[in-house]
Amino acid sequence: MAWEISITAEGWQQIRDKLDDWDRAALIAAITEDTFERVEQVAGHHHAQRAANAERKRLEDLPQEVLADRAYELIEKNNLCDNGGFGYWVDRGGYHKVWLD
Repeated sequence: MAWEISITAEGWQQIRDKLDDWDRAALIAAITEDTFERVEQVAGHHHAQRAANAERKRLEDLPQEVLADRAYELIEKNNLCDNGGFGYWVDRGGYHKVWLD
């Protein structure tokens, strides 16, 4: 079950700091997964796969910091975390999470 995020500014900074530690492949996978999930809801699996492939291609050459910023923006937008508030969802399905101690 997902909860809405309710944390302090310090908590948000911890999330952003953790994203700096993610490698490029993990950031790209999380952002692409969110794109897939968003498109699948309205246009089905086939279109979602095409959108995810196009998103992955757009992300390939972006700097690490830009990818981390984009993942952070998705966490803010999706506004979801695990029960207890320790796993913050990058994608709307909760497959890619930032874990705080």
